[in-house]
Amino acid sequence: MKDEKKIEQEDIEEQEIKEEEIQENEEKKEEIQEPEEEESDDDTVKQLEETISQYKDKMQRMQADFENYKKRSEKEKGEFVKYANEGLILKVLEAYEDLERALEVKEDKNLREGVELIYKKMTKILEDEGVEEIETEHQKFDPYKHEALMTENNEDYENNEIIQDLQKGYTLNSKVIRYSKVKVCKK
Repeated sequence: MKDEKKIEQEDIEEQEIKEEEIQENEEKKEEIQEPEEEESDDDTVKQLEETISQYKDKMQRMQADFENYKKRSEKEKGEFVKYANEGLILKVLEAYEDLERALEVKEDKNLREGVELIYKKMTKILEDEGVEEIETEHQKFDPYKHEALMTENNEDYENNEIIQDLQKGYTLNSKVIRYSKVKVCKK
């Protein structure tokens, strides 16, 4: 019996010790968790506010950089367009000065030769820049290259064939920059 009482007493003591430990642990947890939760919530909020502020600053800088880029590229584009034909104009100026010298000549023979020289020089300049004349002689009417100003029923030509070129048309690097104005056969 003594052994049983002793065992029971030990069991009760062990249980009391365990209960005390559990209660102490719970109290410690509450003490530890409450301040940590408050501190961690405040710290988290502060960190999130700092992160938001950093992202906001970064976004504002990126937006300002983008606005500056847009302004700079518009300015560069305007300057490019403004001076894009500079090389062509310099070449045409040579022919212009030749024409001026030809007009100073008093004799007709020399004038004709001077004008022919200028015409050849300007033709070469235009060809070098990619300008080509649109062919119209004995061609079928093409609305992508020609503009029909007149029509005529003519037995010497087929239907939709160009009869006469009224104004020459030109392409610049295969793009039509001026349509040929033509008279077309309609039957």
